[in-house]
Amino acid sequence: MLALRIFCLVTVTSIFQTNSAHAQVSQKDSSFLKSSINHALTFYDQNIGEQSGKYNGSQNIGYPQGVIDKNPYFISPNFTKGYIVYDQVLYDNVNLVFDESADLVVLQDSSHKIELITEKLEAFGIGDNHFRYLIKKDESTNDLLKTGYYQILVDNKISLFKKETKKISEKIVSNELSYTIGTSQYYYLKKEGRFYEIQNKKGFFRLLKDKEKELKKYIKTQHFNYRKDKNYTLSNAVEYYNLITK
Repeated sequence: MLALRIFCLVTVTSIFQTNSAHAQVSQKDSSFLKSSINHALTFYDQNIGEQSGKYNGSQNIGYPQGVIDKNPYFISPNFTKGYIVYDQVLYDNVNLVFDESADLVVLQDSSHKIELITEKLEAFGIGDNHFRYLIKKDESTNDLLKTGYYQILVDNKISLFKKETKKISEKIVSNELSYTIGTSQYYYLKKEGRFYEIQNKKGFFRLLKDKEKELKKYIKTQHFNYRKDKNYTLSNAVEYYNLITK
């Protein structure tokens, strides 16, 4: 069924390319192509329904309520609208949760909770948060923690990624099974094709030492606090670095 969806996409694209083969593609033409593709894919999904390629995965059995209460998921255990890029096809307006303990994404349709196949899920978004599947290839040139999903904080010449992991532990307390979840966070700069871990503030400045003076001044004047809010501080600092190095 996914092949049929791809055929639908290719057909619309081919028609547009044929009609514009002898003319430069204008912004209006580009908008028309995007609109045509979206209409075609919407028609496909509405008519194929739950046989669509996005439901290619296994049933998710979830966690005991005691674990869910501790939240092993990204932000919330509640399904939230988002998108997935699955088998190189974009599916928008789908219900998702990201299980950070198992490092997998679960999609909910009208009657099922489905674990999406990791190797097929290239990217996804939940609300305003975007994630990409990154591969750890070589220990000597890649500081990534492991192959998996990383949150995109900055996507530019110098990019910033975050990896949050959650580990579920259990123990007996007063003859009852109790759960705890430990959370760890890691930050990475992607620079000239390589990933570098940001281990501390000093290490961050060392990675961008060509603009260290400017970055320190910017962080100070903006009253950013690295210790209290790494996300905000690092994201703004990296964006500023990209701005002043263009």
